[in-house]
Amino acid sequence: MTLARGARDRGEHAGRVRARRGAHATLAISCVLALGACVPPVVVMRGDPVAARDCASGGGVRYAAFLIGDAGAPTLPRSGSDEVVDPVLRGLHDDVAAAAAALGPERVLVLFLGDNVYWDGLPTEGHRDRRHGERVLAAQVAASAPAQAVFLLGNHDWHAEGPEGWERALAQRRFLERFAPRVRMLPPGGCAGPERLDLGPHLRFVLIDPIGFGHLMDHYDEHVRACPERTVRDAYFDLAAEFDAPEGRHLALAVHHPLITAGPHGGHFGWKQHLFPLTDFWPWAWVPLPVVGSVYPLARQLGVTATDATSESYGRYIQAVYRATRPLVPLLYVGGHEHSLQVHRDMIGGYYLVSGAGSVAKIDRVVEDLSTVMMATARAGYMRLDVTERGALGLTVLALDGERPLPVYAHCLADGAPAPRSERASPTAAHR
Repeated sequence: MTLARGARDRGEHAGRVRARRGAHATLAISCVLALGACVPPVVVMRGDPVAARDCASGGGVRYAAFLIGDAGAPTLPRSGSDEVVDPVLRGLHDDVAAAAAALGPERVLVLFLGDNVYWDGLPTEGHRDRRHGERVLAAQVAASAPAQAVFLLGNHDWHAEGPEGWERALAQRRFLERFAPRVRMLPPGGCAGPERLDLGPHLRFVLIDPIGFGHLMDHYDEHVRACPERTVRDAYFDLAAEFDAPEGRHLALAVHHPLITAGPHGGHFGWKQHLFPLTDFWPWAWVPLPVVGSVYPLARQLGVTATDATSESYGRYIQAVYRATRPLVPLLYVGGHEHSLQVHRDMIGGYYLVSGAGSVAKIDRVVEDLSTVMMATARAGYMRLDVTERGALGLTVLALDGERPLPVYAHCLADGAPAPRSERASPTAAHR
């Protein structure tokens, strides 16, 4: 889609959307051409370090949300057992159970940020790998009990965007429906979104599936048989509308693909990848390939892989998200995809949480010299958001230490409830 097409779309919808949202259409429609990708665009880097701090606002914790992504390769119990044996999922289960006991299960949320089944999602009934995929999902469902659990889809859940992607997205959706109403998939498997999820009166998640946007555009007739009947343009306008009316809540955009990352998907490679590139595929393959080995990291840095930050298609996706969310700017962008734990902050105060470290076997490297980085660690684990009675929002990062995840970082994301909209006329006012 072209900018001219976006301009025509704005004219057609001038009667039903405000001029600001019309400007969003330009990128919205073009971006979904590549929504299988995933990376950071050009962001405003902060110029000075942001020190971690505790929330000054009083009031006890009233709600808790656990963020875990890429948990689709857990250690599984022996066949026939539903015991949670994976160290990350076992730690999550213990923390969720404690939070539910203190706050009530209805006030605790576990958000699985996609890539819930490696490598190729949940096969359809009758496939030889179906049983394994079911056990992988069941382990995550068990780890989230007794809280509410919401699953997003990632690119691997879409069969790594292969020919069976749509069928596998629907297969995972139908399997998880067995655990309703405690467990949900948002957006419903295969659908684009957006979907709204409120956690109490002070925090709202807006969830989208970029690959669902692409499927809506390319396979409309098939898509609307299982998803809301609307065009990709309407879905994008609906996304923009979510950020027009936050209703006094902190806003968090939740999507598998992060907007900022300090890992390989962001094009960050070191000498090891140039000299021993095979270790990215097989950790034991320390075969020196000087000169020739540089082809792999350089290709990824040039955007050959659509799931990397450097790809043109992923850049369009990020720009589309930014245009949809400006000028209010969500407080949080939450994603997985990168197999590490990262916290970033940009110059205007937006936080970017990357929590894709749910599988011990998948952990990958990170760099710490990216100017947005507040913390980054190549360790398995997850994150926790605590919402207080007065609307303060605290973050805790938990990383695997021996047999269970322990807190390694904490920061106050907001000292209280959001300011009234009249006080948030500019991005800088939104997040002082």
